[in-house]
Amino acid sequence: MPSSQIRKIQDDKKRITNYIFPVCIGSLVLGTYLYSFLFKEAIYTVVLDGKEVNFTGVEDFIQPYVNIVSDFFVASDYKMMSCGIRKSMSQLTVNTMCLLHDEERFLKENHSLNETWVTIRSCQNNQAFRKPSEDLLNNPETIRFAFIRDPIERFVSLYLDKCVKEQNCWACKSDMRCVVKEIYEALKNLQNHRDWKPIPTYMDWHAAPLSWNCNFDKDLSKWTLLMMGADAEERKSSILQLGNIMKRQGVSENVVQMVQEQSLAGETAHSTHKSTLRLEAERQVREDPVVRDYLHKIYFFDYLVFPFNRERLDAKYQTDFWKVPEQN
Repeated sequence: MPSSQIRKIQDDKKRITNYIFPVCIGSLVLGTYLYSFLFKEAIYTVVLDGKEVNFTGVEDFIQPYVNIVSDFFVASDYKMMSCGIRKSMSQLTVNTMCLLHDEERFLKENHSLNETWVTIRSCQNNQAFRKPSEDLLNNPETIRFAFIRDPIERFVSLYLDKCVKEQNCWACKSDMRCVVKEIYEALKNLQNHRDWKPIPTYMDWHAAPLSWNCNFDKDLSKWTLLMMGADAEERKSSILQLGNIMKRQGVSENVVQMVQEQSLAGETAHSTHKSTLRLEAERQVREDPVVRDYLHKIYFFDYLVFPFNRERLDAKYQTDFWKVPEQN
């Protein structure tokens, strides 16, 4: 074989070798990245009792603090802002803040604090109402408030309203096991692909843990949290707390009284806490092991991040089960 052909074969082998090596390295790096992205272990911490607790690999929970787009409402004249968390008095929140944003217009348009989402409110198209300014956010006198609701109570309300009433829960209809499975998988997808910033669906927004709202991942300590419940007394307590906040911020006594009276006198069209359907839904939530397993995985961290009573959870989750026993 001529020496020129030998050199050509040698050069070809060298080029192939030079090509294969970086391709292999690149494939290995890409494969490692894709594996870590798609199957990465959950690594996150939560501050409990002033200490960071590492939850790496503990259970298969939905993680806390996966921030989603939230509804903020502003009443700049009173240095007040709020966040409407779905299925947690969100209608009352937007109506109250719309009133405080422009009292004269709200009353002139004959609005009520018990109006539903279908009512068109002029305030909702106002950018100054929907987006807090930097001055408001940085003002130490600004009050932030949000109603928060026991996560399982909130789920029951979601289930009755969106699944039983609206039939808007995927293909589940009123099958609660199907509903909790779909919620879990949808939230897991948002959690695992947060870098892609996927847009939450209508159901994602309603079902997302409380900690995913209001930029709580950044400034939870700045918020006044109004605890609400299903019965009239708990509802009354949270409304009275809101009244006290309004008074401190200079809202007139007449307006405070109007908010409290209308809020306590009427129930919104969404309200489900007195229905017989709720009793049946609560029974299944208490007794169905499949439903309970999913609810613990979805909402467990809400019971840690916020000061909710954990007595309605299974015995294991009422304890600090993640702690390593101290050695004697």
